[in-house]
Amino acid sequence: MRLETHVVPDKFTEKVSIAFDYDFDGKSFFELPSFLKPKEGFHLGVIVGSSGSGKSQILKHHFEYTEPSVEWNPQKAIVSHFDTPDIALEKLFASGLSSVPTLCKPYHVLSNGEKYRAYVARVIGDNCIIDEFTSVVNRETAKSLSVSLSKYIRKTNIKNVVLSSCHRDILDWLEPDWVFDCDSNEIHNQDVRSNLKRVAKVEIY
Repeated sequence: MRLETHVVPDKFTEKVSIAFDYDFDGKSFFELPSFLKPKEGFHLGVIVGSSGSGKSQILKHHFEYTEPSVEWNPQKAIVSHFDTPDIALEKLFASGLSSVPTLCKPYHVLSNGEKYRAYVARVIGDNCIIDEFTSVVNRETAKSLSVSLSKYIRKTNIKNVVLSSCHRDILDWLEPDWVFDCDSNEIHNQDVRSNLKRVAKVEIY
């Protein structure tokens, strides 16, 4: 699929095009990777690839993704934003937030990493889509989040969760049902775990 965008050329785009010998008439094109949407009923799928490789566009065009608007009451603790206390604890623990003092704090005082994990806890469920998964947390946090979230998804039989990320280290920790690699334009959905190390090697070489 070929995507096309348009802007109005001006003195700024003219300066750039002349300086870098780039013929520009206001149109930009991008070839979306050839992605075939897997049949629904899986637990967890992951789209990986370098920045600008088409991950977000695949989510938008194939899964109709728009980032959900999650509101937080500044007068309530983050643990108070769920249907029941039990669900709150399950989802927050699954997102790597297990510190009781943190659970009792309002969202706006949390660190960026804690805010991200609280956001994941709020949105996780059937047909959940998360773009840029683990991009704002350190790799140790990314590992614990990936492991606990994967276990929670399968334990509660959540279906059709799709994550996208430029980080390939999460693949071993998530153990997804399928992986689509935007850089190689390949999907791995049969015995995917045996292919994870081969996919991850792209990051090393």
